[in-house]
Amino acid sequence: MSYSRLIKRYSAYYAGWCVAFGAHEITYDEDKEINWLFGDSKIGFTLSPNLKRIFFHELLGKHEHIPVVSIREAEIRLNKIPIPITLEEDRRGLASLKEFFNTKEDVHLCLTSHFCYPPGTRIITFAKKKPLIIIYKEIRPMKVEII
Repeated sequence: MSYSRLIKRYSAYYAGWCVAFGAHEITYDEDKEINWLFGDSKIGFTLSPNLKRIFFHELLGKHEHIPVVSIREAEIRLNKIPIPITLEEDRRGLASLKEFFNTKEDVHLCLTSHFCYPPGTRIITFAKKKPLIIIYKEIRPMKVEII
């Protein structure tokens, strides 16, 4: 079943500011391209440096048009940039994200952090709860296509 939806995006008022991701099982491995985090009503992931630059620009950067993310079984397409998903663990994470998006509730995207990870680590976080308006401002939404 394919569908699309809008995700509300948020940017911190000041660079580097963010709230904590919150409680979750710690399974971080700095050698992995993607580290998945599953919390209460939220899903997040950290990225290796080579993926981080691409994802941050495409998901949270300023764009002339609404950014479009297509999620397939073995690929994420960020606007027109294909990112192959080859590891089974990452495919399971992607399947969980697809399921998370399949709700009538609003889904919100922002960067978070957690003290258990190396300094400066930012977590791309999708949550069903709106982030604190004292830290984040809403920016243009993002369209997610589940294919």
